[in-house]
Amino acid sequence: MTDPTITEVLAEGDDQAWITLSDGLTRLVSFQLLMSRPTHLALRLRRLLRCPRLSPDGSHILWPGGTLLDVQSVQQAPNGPLPLELLALVPAAQRYRPLAALLRACDPPLADYLDARPSQVVAARLGLKASEMDSILAGHRPTIPELVVPRLSDLALLLSHLVPGGMVNGLLRRPWPYAQHYAPQNPLLDTALDCLRAGRTDLVEAPLVRLLLPSPNLAGAK
Repeated sequence: MTDPTITEVLAEGDDQAWITLSDGLTRLVSFQLLMSRPTHLALRLRRLLRCPRLSPDGSHILWPGGTLLDVQSVQQAPNGPLPLELLALVPAAQRYRPLAALLRACDPPLADYLDARPSQVVAARLGLKASEMDSILAGHRPTIPELVVPRLSDLALLLSHLVPGGMVNGLLRRPWPYAQHYAPQNPLLDTALDCLRAGRTDLVEAPLVRLLLPSPNLAGAK
């Protein structure tokens, strides 16, 4: 059996990534432990950390300046050669959708993985103009729209579950204290819509998850 290779790496938030291997699984990992090592201190620079690329043979993740991570550390996380925290392990087809499990855990379930809406429907649910949707997709690059739209579809479904449909767009345009608190280094993230445009969907999702997890109907999502 040949050793697995890394086929894709997608930055997530300030210190995480979705890493897909040729074994068909995607790991959502945190680099917090790795960033404390003298050899990987450069990863504390957020702009650098969010710019990973793959080595030609798929054996390593590379960052500008020469910092790297081997495939064995990813596959064996959290017990590999380099320290990584394993946050989730999902089939590759279900990557980049952190809300999917939460939606399925609702009673009754709000959606399953294949229940993603087309881009135009997602934009309408969020009350976005076509130009705004385009700017959000651009802000998530290099992640492809085929992955971003399903994630936004999950977000739209969750928001429509929490607030009346006509209020979703207004909520996105109001000040978003969570981003202002957890990303103070970026003063441009004033509203939830600003977060989406900057490719920081996680800053919109996180407080919603915290709001929902205590619910008895969602106990299975913890």
